[in-house]
Amino acid sequence: MDGAEFVRRLAAGLVADAVRGGIRRLDRGRQPVLDGTFRVRGLDGRVEVIRDRFGVPHVYAGSLRDVFFAQGFVHAQDRFCQMELDRRFGHGQVAEVFGPTALPLDRAARVLGFGRTAVMDLDRADDTLRAALDAYSEGVNAWVRSPAFRMPVEMAIVGAPRPSPWTPLDSLVFGRMMYWQLCRGWASEVVRARLIEAVGPDRAAELEIAHDPRNPATLPRGIEVAGLDPAGVMPPGPLRDRGMGSNAWALSGARTVSGAPLLANDMHLPLMLPSFWYEIHLVGGGLEVSGVSLPGLPMVMAGHNARIAWGMTLAHTDAEDTYVERFDPRNPHRYEFQGAWRDAEVRVEEIRVRGRRKPERVEVVTTVHGPVVSDALPGVGRRLTLRSTALDPAQSALGWLRLNTATGWDDFVEAMRVMETPPLNVAYADVEGNIGYWCAGKVPIRASGRGLVPACGWTGDAEWTGFVPFEEMPHALNPAQGFVVSCNQPVVGPDFPHWMGGVFINGARARRVVQVIEAGGRMSVEDCRALQADVTCLPAADLVRRLRRVRSDNPDFRLAMDILQGWDGQLHAHSVGACVYEVVRFRLARRLLEPALGPDLADRLMGRGFDPTVSQANEFYGHDSATILRMLDRPRSWWVTTAGGRDAWVVGACRDAMAYLRQRLGPAPERWEWGRLHGAVFAHPMGAQPPLDRVFNLGPLPIGGDTDTPNQTAMCPEDPYDVKAWAATFRQILDTGDWSRSVIIHAPGQSGQPASPHYDDLLDTWMRCELHPMLWTRADVEAHETHRLTLE
Repeated sequence: MDGAEFVRRLAAGLVADAVRGGIRRLDRGRQPVLDGTFRVRGLDGRVEVIRDRFGVPHVYAGSLRDVFFAQGFVHAQDRFCQMELDRRFGHGQVAEVFGPTALPLDRAARVLGFGRTAVMDLDRADDTLRAALDAYSEGVNAWVRSPAFRMPVEMAIVGAPRPSPWTPLDSLVFGRMMYWQLCRGWASEVVRARLIEAVGPDRAAELEIAHDPRNPATLPRGIEVAGLDPAGVMPPGPLRDRGMGSNAWALSGARTVSGAPLLANDMHLPLMLPSFWYEIHLVGGGLEVSGVSLPGLPMVMAGHNARIAWGMTLAHTDAEDTYVERFDPRNPHRYEFQGAWRDAEVRVEEIRVRGRRKPERVEVVTTVHGPVVSDALPGVGRRLTLRSTALDPAQSALGWLRLNTATGWDDFVEAMRVMETPPLNVAYADVEGNIGYWCAGKVPIRASGRGLVPACGWTGDAEWTGFVPFEEMPHALNPAQGFVVSCNQPVVGPDFPHWMGGVFINGARARRVVQVIEAGGRMSVEDCRALQADVTCLPAADLVRRLRRVRSDNPDFRLAMDILQGWDGQLHAHSVGACVYEVVRFRLARRLLEPALGPDLADRLMGRGFDPTVSQANEFYGHDSATILRMLDRPRSWWVTTAGGRDAWVVGACRDAMAYLRQRLGPAPERWEWGRLHGAVFAHPMGAQPPLDRVFNLGPLPIGGDTDTPNQTAMCPEDPYDVKAWAATFRQILDTGDWSRSVIIHAPGQSGQPASPHYDDLLDTWMRCELHPMLWTRADVEAHETHRLTLE
């Protein structure tokens, strides 16, 4: 970096710091009321909200209704700006605040129909769910309507209109948007079709998503239910014989130091500011539950109650298909289906746009398969309709409510029964000593094919004929191996009778987790924490072994190999070997794919989504590492020869990598640390574009790991190497033997208000992969009390 560049960056940083300081000063007068007595309408009785030193509210109420009322109240106190933006995303009303630049978001939300489907969800909600949503909404409005409420500073800066009252529909439309973002299947169909068009089916098959047999399936047998062996739960003595994205594992008591099951879970989603999650503890009306919630929704999404613990990962089952429709050239609202013309459903959505007098009109065309989505998802390149379980009415919110109140396995199963979307792996443990697992979310049964490429919509040959019966979905209770591991790898083995999809994630993380569980003896909470922090990269060792086969005197190749062969395979932030590995691996992928496909399709094969506003990645993400290893084993492959041959391919990638590192990090290899390239970025909605990114975002902060390590920190293929894809947004380790030994963390903090001491106070703890106590008993809560608010 030359002197002029240094001065420019310094000046930009000083300006950003000054603006950031000004925003915090503006926010100081907008802090919520945390102490004393606050009078509100709508409560059945008195409610206490005790906040601990981590900023976590512990709600004590006399009725279930008051519990959810208070949850809405504290969510609104700490996160109302986030909630307001999220409901606008779901309803397709962002442009009303931010103007024409937000229209792509609103068009996508209107075309996908989040609001329409949420209305159906609300109409079908049973009395218990409706009561929870009503109470939550009243709690939100009690704060927003109070004289103490002031517009969040970000909304004040942009001149947002005063918010309308919160409604149960707002909660469900936000949930519906989340279901869509967590569903999988359609994007890989489009990428695969483009790949086949570019190189033909045989060559495309060499890049197909493939399962490495060394990596475990979640349930190799598909379904396994066994009774509990009491002797295995409470061992007679300490010398008993040892046994065996997102991550989750449940360990039976026979595998833990305490003799009681442990459940560990870390959910991998984009890093956000404020945090995606909000930790909360709810007590009252027969409910006692603690864990992480989503601002905008009542209940706890993952955590434990007095009897059971649960955690979740994405199942990556294929719950979506795309169809190429044949429209009538004389009437664009008619389409062919099974030999006859049908009228499409057509509706016009009007979007208010800030700065414009007239609303934007969006025509939404829907066939028997679903909405025409290609106009709202740039980059797809064809006029496609989408069939997705995420767009079907469902009572998934009721499933979470049942989880919150479940007392054992049977209640857990009933919760899974109504969680029809999104596809989730749900790990389970309870105080009776059981562990288990259920693959939740509907999986379609197709009339023909496996939904790997867009189907011909007009023939009717690729319709969904039903769904895998609930009882036949993969599940396990007390599996013989004494653990369940779910890291987005294939859910079942190849002999399972139903097709679950081929959109799973590279199983290297799962292999490492199983490796540690089987080798480490009995595990403690601390052992689970260390495994969540693990940055061992198994594919890296596989790559270095293959690179040793290459012979070259090229100095850049020799330098790269000298560094890699002396490296321990750990992707620590301070590691030079990790940095060289990552840049070499990236350049190997680019040099393999770009000669035949060009930069854009190469990006897609490395996982880039079609529009970052609605689709950050596609299902090919993370498989380029496995593809590189396969191609190094196939030196005569067309892909390798197109890249110049194996040795030229590898040497060229090393030459690219060394040049990049010298240019970016300087000439001294000892300063090529992975954390200098790879930083965690917590993105704020207001920081999407420079120069506001320097004001509102946090980071990049040097961090280790990559997409193949248990401590996953994923980058975007089109924008390496910072963590802008996803990472462990929260971690929990739950001890069923004593809930007070449970620990949890999310980042950067509980509050969404820049002047709050809890805006980013959990960040350092999260960066160190440490967790804080999950306070459970009233005595422990009061021992860590910092604020107490009474609602009357």
